[in-house]
Amino acid sequence: MSTDVTAETTPAETETKAATKAAKEKKPNPYGMSDIKVLVFMVCAMAIMTLALLDGSIISSAVLPIVRDLDPAHGIDRFPWLITAYLLAATAAQPLYGRLSDSYGPRRIYLAALGTFLAGSALCATAHSLTQLIVFRAVQGLGGGGLMSMTLIVIATLYPPKSRAGRSNAGGALIAAGIIAGPMIGGPLSENLSWRWIFLFNVPVAGLALVGVAWALRLPVKGTRQKVDILGSVLIAAATCALLLGVKAYGEHKSFSGPVLPYFYGGVLMAGAFVTRQLKAADPLMPLTLFKDKVFRPAAILQFVGGFALLSLPVFFINYLNIVRGVSLDAVGLHLIPLAVGVVLVFLGWGKIITRTGKCKAVLVTTTATAAAAVAGLGFTVTDAPVWELDVLLLLLGVGLGGVTSIALFMTQSAATADQLGVVTTTSRFATMLGTTIGGTVLGAVLSESFASAAGASGIKDPDTAAAQLAGLDAARRHLVRDAFAHATSTLLLVAAGLLLLALATALLMKEVDVNILAEKSEDPAVGRSADTATQEPAEEAARQSEEDDDHARTDAEHPLPHPLHPHGAAGLGADGSGPRGDGRRAA
Repeated sequence: MSTDVTAETTPAETETKAATKAAKEKKPNPYGMSDIKVLVFMVCAMAIMTLALLDGSIISSAVLPIVRDLDPAHGIDRFPWLITAYLLAATAAQPLYGRLSDSYGPRRIYLAALGTFLAGSALCATAHSLTQLIVFRAVQGLGGGGLMSMTLIVIATLYPPKSRAGRSNAGGALIAAGIIAGPMIGGPLSENLSWRWIFLFNVPVAGLALVGVAWALRLPVKGTRQKVDILGSVLIAAATCALLLGVKAYGEHKSFSGPVLPYFYGGVLMAGAFVTRQLKAADPLMPLTLFKDKVFRPAAILQFVGGFALLSLPVFFINYLNIVRGVSLDAVGLHLIPLAVGVVLVFLGWGKIITRTGKCKAVLVTTTATAAAAVAGLGFTVTDAPVWELDVLLLLLGVGLGGVTSIALFMTQSAATADQLGVVTTTSRFATMLGTTIGGTVLGAVLSESFASAAGASGIKDPDTAAAQLAGLDAARRHLVRDAFAHATSTLLLVAAGLLLLALATALLMKEVDVNILAEKSEDPAVGRSADTATQEPAEEAARQSEEDDDHARTDAEHPLPHPLHPHGAAGLGADGSGPRGDGRRAA
C-alpha cells in the first residue's frame, strides 16, 4: 500500500519561485548597462535624433529675420547657401562616418559627431555676418550628418534585429514630430525672440546629451583597427559636393548649360577616380563588394528612389497648401498632421509585424505599394480634391514616407556583418540624402516647367515667387496662378508616382530577410556582458569567468575557430552586429 504525499508550498516559496522565474525571463541589458544607463542613453538618443531632424528644415522658416539682421542688401540671393552648406557637409561626410565607426568603434565617433554639432550650433548663434553663418552651418552640418547615422549604428550594435524592430515606435514619432514642428517652430521663434535661438536651443540639449551618452553608453572597442582611406574620403567628398552644386545650379538655370556642366563633369571625374581608388585600396572606404549583396544592392536603389520621390514631397506640399489652399506658413504644420499620423501608424505596425513573423519583405512591398498609390492618388485629385480626401491620401503618403526607406535600412543592417555595420548604414543614408537632394531639384524643375506654361497669362512664371506676388494680383489672375500651381503640383506628383513604381519593382525583387533565422544563427554574447566589471563582487566575477572559459573550451573543441588576433579570426559574427566571442574587443 502506497501513500501519496502532497508537499504544500508556502506563500513565501511561491513568491520566491515567481521572482526567480521573472528574473530568468527578463533579458539582461546590452553590454552590462544598468537599467538607468539604458534609459538615459535612449532619452539622449531620441533628443539627438530630434535635433538632427529639425535642424535641416527649421531654418527655412526664418529667412526674413536672418536676412534683415545680417545682409539686407544681398541676403535673399545668398540665403539658400545656408541650406546648401549644411547639406553638402552632412552628405559628403556620410561614407567617412561609416568607416570611422567600423574602425574605432561607434561610441567614439558618435560622441565626436555630437561634439562637432554642438560647436557648430554655438558658432552659428554668434555669427555676425551671413558669410560667417554659412561657414558655421557647414561645421554644424559636418556634425549633424553623423547624428542620425551614428544613432542608428549604435542602436543596431546594442540590439539584435528582432529586438530593434520592436523598438521602432519612437523613431516614427520623432519623424512625425519633425514633419510638423519644423515649419511651425522656426518662424515664430525667430520673429518673437531672435533667429539665434534656432541655434541656441541646440546648445543645452546637445550638451546634456553629450554628457549623458558619455556616461551611459557602453560598446565594444575594437582591439585591431582598420586603416581609414583618406584619399578615398577626399575623392567621394569632392564628387558629392560637385554633383550637388551642379544640381543646385541646374535648379537655378533650368538647363545643363553655362556653369552647370563644369560641376557635373568634375563630379563624374571625381566619382570615377573614387571607384578606381576603391578597387585598389587595401581598406576601401566603401567596399564595392557591397553592391554584389542581394539585400544591400536593391535596398540602396530603394533608399535613393525613396529619397528622390518621397522625402522631398513635404516641401512641395507645404507650398501647395500655402499658394493653392491659402494656408499661412505658420499654420501649415497643422494641415500636415494626417501625414504625421501615417508615419506613426506605420512605425507602430511594421515593428510589431516583423517581431511576430520575422519576415521583412512583405512589409516593405506593402508600404512601397501604399506610397505609390497615395502619390498617384494625390496627383490625379490634388487640383480639385475636397479637404477630407486630401487628408486620407496624406495619411497613406505618411505610411509610405515612414516605411520605405526605414524598412530598407533595417533589412540592410540586419543582414550586415558586424565589421561592416557602419559602412552599410552610412552608405544607405548617403543614398537617401543624395536622392532627397537631387529629387528636390529635379521635381522642382518639373514644377517650374509645368507652372510656367500654365500661368503665362498671369505674368508670373516662377513658382518660387508666386506666393509673394499673389496678394498683389486681381481676382482673375490670382485664380489663374492658383490653378496653374495646382496643375504643376499634379504633374510633379505623377512623375514621383512613376518613380515609385520602379521602387515597387525593386522591392519585389529584393531577397527576404528573416530576423528569426538570424537570431538562431548567432548568439548575442554582448547582452548581459558587464562593461563595469570592477563593480561586481570578485567571487561572482570569478565564477562567471570560469563558466565562460569552460564554455569556450567546449565550443573550441567541437568547432575550432581561427585565433582571435588572426585577420580572419572574427568567425561567428552575428548578423545583428552584436559581435562574436573572442573577437578582440572589450567593453568601454
